[in-house]
Amino acid sequence: MAVDMETATIFTTGFYNQIPTGALLLVSDQPMTPEGVKTARSDKAVDAAYVSAHLRIGIDSLKQLINKGLTVKHLKF
Repeated sequence: MAVDMETATIFTTGFYNQIPTGALLLVSDQPMTPEGVKTARSDKAVDAAYVSAHLRIGIDSLKQLINKGLTVKHLKF
């Protein structure tokens, strides 16, 4: 697996500018295998199964950051 170019750019820029950076990705396809290629049907199935929970995780994570939650671990390089 790999990190997409946009996410890599966000992390590289954050690291360079010493800005704490995070990402929550929902990967819904694996184009290197025939059965992993995204179709309209598989996209709808992924949306139905995962998007709601994925958004909830993101919102909860942001709330923890806003409230300086103790469960958020910040790494330093």
